[in-house]
Amino acid sequence: MPTPIPEPVLQDRFRAAVLGLAVGDALGLPLKGLPASAAAQVPEVGEDFSPRPLGRYKKGQFTAHTQLMLAAAESAVAVGRVDGRSMASQVVWTWHEKVLLLPAAPVVQAAERLVNGAPWMAAGAPLGVADASVLSRALVPGLLSGDDPVRLAHDAGMLAVVTHKEPRAAAAAAAVARAVALSLSGRRWSPEAFCSEVAVAAGVHDGALADEVRHLPRVLGWEVPRALELLRRVAVPAPLLKGTEGLPGHVSPVLLVALYAALKAPDDFVTAQRVVLRCGGDADAAAALCGALVGARHGLEVIPTRLRRGVVFSEHLLDVADRLFAVAQRARRAPAFATARAGVQRR
Repeated sequence: MPTPIPEPVLQDRFRAAVLGLAVGDALGLPLKGLPASAAAQVPEVGEDFSPRPLGRYKKGQFTAHTQLMLAAAESAVAVGRVDGRSMASQVVWTWHEKVLLLPAAPVVQAAERLVNGAPWMAAGAPLGVADASVLSRALVPGLLSGDDPVRLAHDAGMLAVVTHKEPRAAAAAAAVARAVALSLSGRRWSPEAFCSEVAVAAGVHDGALADEVRHLPRVLGWEVPRALELLRRVAVPAPLLKGTEGLPGHVSPVLLVALYAALKAPDDFVTAQRVVLRCGGDADAAAALCGALVGARHGLEVIPTRLRRGVVFSEHLLDVADRLFAVAQRARRAPAFATARAGVQRR
């Protein structure tokens, strides 16, 4: 049995996962939409935030990827668990308050349908739509599920369906959640074992994506540019690849590139970020996931101080992580309390 993680260490990893996601997102914002050749020319990429990302935002600004993760977190804190209806209410709130920065079209459309009274299970984009905007919120079930992969896959799929009906979107969300939970455990997983566990979670919703994750370790020995060029094409519809050399905004390549970078440089936050950021395209989504995984594995110390302090609303992010941690601790203690109570009643 794995050694239980001391509460202060686990809380630090919660904080690093939440902050790491926001930091990766903010590092990727100025590179969003760039071709890979242009992103590769950016000096010291991953070292610090752009002074003025896209020419009009604050230094350290993150995007809707982090904001949707925060919506999922506030939802879980409010009701004490992952809940689709509560998540939908948070999406509606973000829409009314106009706080989402650069949201993907399926998120906008789902929010509009929710505002107009659509049920939360029916508001999502139709089958076939599997963009990467669905992934960041999966951090929350990853943090809260403990070591319960069945619950994790269910909860990740429930959060996904609020904006996406496509099973591959739910599968990718489940994969992210399981990867976070495994990283949080602190165990030293081989790439093969790690990807096998992540594939099981994905396979609850989509077997083809599970196979893609399971085979990911095969490319870890390749040269990085060759591996990234392969991964960015996996399962991507031809129209999304046409005329672009950056990372497509599709769940399969974004998930695979994030996992690849986190496995390639599992102990070095900046190096892992560089791998992702030089892809360009939808690098902010992949960098966010990669940051969450490396952070969850090591705690706050793995994230350079200038990045921890420089991301916008850093104190709020830490507060959200602490409140999620409190929810997780209550959930972990509840079964023990119920067992003890049942024992007293039997006596």
